[in-house]
Amino acid sequence: MSTPLLSPRSSTGASSRKAADHTPAKPSPSSTSTPGITRPKRSQVSRACDWCRVHRVKCDTSQPCHNCRSRGAQCSTSGANEIRNLPHAYREIERLRNRVQELEQEIERRNRGDDHPPSAPGFPQPKSSTASPLFQPPPVVAATPSSLARNEEFWRENAWVQRARGHGLYTGDDRVKQWFEPSSLFYFISRMTSHLARFIEHPPPEHTIHWSSTTQSFTSTAIDSPEASVDQCMGQDAQVGTGPYLSGLQEEYFISFFWQAYHCYLQIMDEGSFKKLYNSLWADDCKTRKPSALVDIIIALCIQYDTALPHRRGSSRCSGTKDTAIAGRFYYQRCQTLLMDELECPTISTLQCHIFCVYYLCCASFQNMAHSTLALAVRTAHILGLHLEPPADLPRPERELRKRIWWTLYSFESKTCIKLGRPWSAPISETTCSLPADDHQLAIQSGSAVLAGGNVTWLTYTLQSTKLVLAVRNVYVLFWHEFARALSTPGGAASIYDDPATLEGLAVFLQSSIAIHLETWVDQVPDAMRFKRKAHDENGATASAALSTSFSELEIEAYAPLWLQRQRVFLELLYHNLSLILYRPLISFSPSDATPVASACAQACVDHAIALTHTTHQVLSETEILKGCHEAFQWQWNAAITMIGFYLAAPMSHRAAPARAAIDAAVEVFEIFGKHFAVGTRAARVVGGLTAKTDSLMGIGPQQRSNGFSAGNGMGSMTDDIVSGVTQGPWSGGVQNGEIMVTDGMGQDGARLQDVLSGTMDVAFSVDSFNSFEAFHGNGFSFSDSWVFPSEGS
Repeated sequence: MSTPLLSPRSSTGASSRKAADHTPAKPSPSSTSTPGITRPKRSQVSRACDWCRVHRVKCDTSQPCHNCRSRGAQCSTSGANEIRNLPHAYREIERLRNRVQELEQEIERRNRGDDHPPSAPGFPQPKSSTASPLFQPPPVVAATPSSLARNEEFWRENAWVQRARGHGLYTGDDRVKQWFEPSSLFYFISRMTSHLARFIEHPPPEHTIHWSSTTQSFTSTAIDSPEASVDQCMGQDAQVGTGPYLSGLQEEYFISFFWQAYHCYLQIMDEGSFKKLYNSLWADDCKTRKPSALVDIIIALCIQYDTALPHRRGSSRCSGTKDTAIAGRFYYQRCQTLLMDELECPTISTLQCHIFCVYYLCCASFQNMAHSTLALAVRTAHILGLHLEPPADLPRPERELRKRIWWTLYSFESKTCIKLGRPWSAPISETTCSLPADDHQLAIQSGSAVLAGGNVTWLTYTLQSTKLVLAVRNVYVLFWHEFARALSTPGGAASIYDDPATLEGLAVFLQSSIAIHLETWVDQVPDAMRFKRKAHDENGATASAALSTSFSELEIEAYAPLWLQRQRVFLELLYHNLSLILYRPLISFSPSDATPVASACAQACVDHAIALTHTTHQVLSETEILKGCHEAFQWQWNAAITMIGFYLAAPMSHRAAPARAAIDAAVEVFEIFGKHFAVGTRAARVVGGLTAKTDSLMGIGPQQRSNGFSAGNGMGSMTDDIVSGVTQGPWSGGVQNGEIMVTDGMGQDGARLQDVLSGTMDVAFSVDSFNSFEAFHGNGFSFSDSWVFPSEGS
């Protein structure tokens, strides 16, 4: 709860002393005994002045009142000063700042002679007749916590928005139904399946589109014993004795790996404080360590990541371990056991553990568990007051650490809810915590690395990624607000894809929102946080725009610090992944010439997916930055399915050929990931099988694909092959308004497509999630003897 500026008790006592001289004097004992004499009644004041009302002291009817006259201040009863507490004051300051920014932008636009919000670069300007008057352009204001709070508050207060929130789908069998809204990949896959079912005689049954169980496949190929999760990948000279846990030397190896692999983009720890904590846990004999949930979850994260790296996977002792997604699970389980004792009295360390647990579960593809753990983490942060501005009496590094923890958690929750299409539990309207700082002095005081050049430090990533998430969440709230309003219109269509005018109006609105919020974020990203790109033209190689959908290669600096390269890669991939999620609902499987802006948004979506694929492929091929990174794999999976959907929805588009070429690159990416965890191989098989069947139905053979996708050739020949296959192959019913028409002569091809659908669409859902927690538990494992560590020589 917010704290009043002055407590009632202290302020009342002070005011009583100040107002003593004008308080009516008490009658003497003699006077009180005299009959007929009573104490005069204090004059009533209909409304106290602003100062007396805020400080809760007695006011009088004089003007100015006695209190204001004694302190020499103006006495006002205008009611303008309504700020009662500190959070209210912060919100008011933020509101005024945003209003000033809005007015400055308005003046700048008027000086340029531009009376309309800027449109996104590369998009055609919509005709006035195509956009429905239902959709008004969003306000021109930068994405800030204050502006986002206003949008979310409006969202919650409108009942018609709530009625339209039921627009989504359930997946799973009758036993387990799980809800996803249209922004999720699951909803997009269901739309793909519904579209493909129109071309086959017997569409796949509903139960094939669910979170299918991968327990058997993962259990059979994964780590079978507790010791195998670590021992098989540690080498001959680092064997532990008995039990599933590491020795002190092995623990130190993985903890040191944490600062290299995670700390640069999960900046919620103080390295010096953690090392002191870790050293204090060990006994003098270095064989036993006191329990620590924070140490355990960090080790679990690093085992999960490190055992997937090539230098581990190439070991002969690792040949029997084909999946590492759940490596380190015994440390995760022990962390959870310890956290049970901290639920009633959580600390900052407790919250850090919850955040790391969320990341571990996401990388292991336990999406529902991660989402539930996020809610627990948010509530823990509220208990600790991290959503409020840190107390001023704390040292600055500690205040900034609290800010980074809160905004990292907020970003986690926003990304997860947008990805799954579910409501969030961290409303921005309750947040008064300012964004974290990233100046040079703070970077030197706060951790492991110093400035990289210019105005960038190792702390800049948290600030910029938070700004990106705020911008995306602002666009997301605005767009789905308009989406819900369109579906709630009396007499409107049941789906936006059944009404071209509604679809086009939403596209115009989304285009404007992204131009205002997301493009503004791109413009302010420091140059040192961007990759330079190579662009080849007739004049030679020139650098193209970073954080764009340019398909040119990255210029990876050979001598840049590893932490800076990781931050650049993650910021680039996160930008493309969130952008394609925003655009993806506008991919229509029934395109129309009446929706040019919607088509442009669909092309922008696939452009971001292609850019993400090219970036991931190059970084995996040339560096070690992303190898073994489960999060990068999930981003690539999101992009691959999106490209397949676009390829099916718009085979006549000039973006179809680049998308098809990028799908092959995505298969290569999955094959590289498949060397580190089993789900990568399965993803490569799903994507390769589905696209091959689609190519055969379009009449595109292997030779045409080889000629069209070669690096030396342009995409024109491949586009011609796609058009020829569509108009002359099994789908020879022709194309009307860009949509493939079905003929009766695709019986065998339809059967082949039905086979691949039945075998892959359920796997497509399962890539994002396990269905069972069985693999997480050992065979009758006991925690009773888990705190004795073997000696190095045992």
